Amino acid sequence: MRPLGKSTRIMGLDIPRRRFTGWAALYFVVFFCVPLLALCAALDAILHVVLKAAFGICYGVPCWFG
Repeated sequence: MRPLGKSTRIMGLDIPRRRFTGWAALYFVVFFCVPLLALCAALDAILHVVLKAAFGICYGVPCWFG
């Protein structure tokens, strides 16, 4: 197994290996983490409203604060 920093020769050309960059981290946060958190927050809010209206059950963090 080769170290991560080494390049690979393909048809006589040195091709650098893939590496994790700051832009990759930014894209991961913007296009994966933020939409996932938004979806989870929306589902949590919907569940809170449904349980409060249908069963009178207080659910989630808002109930802790009154």
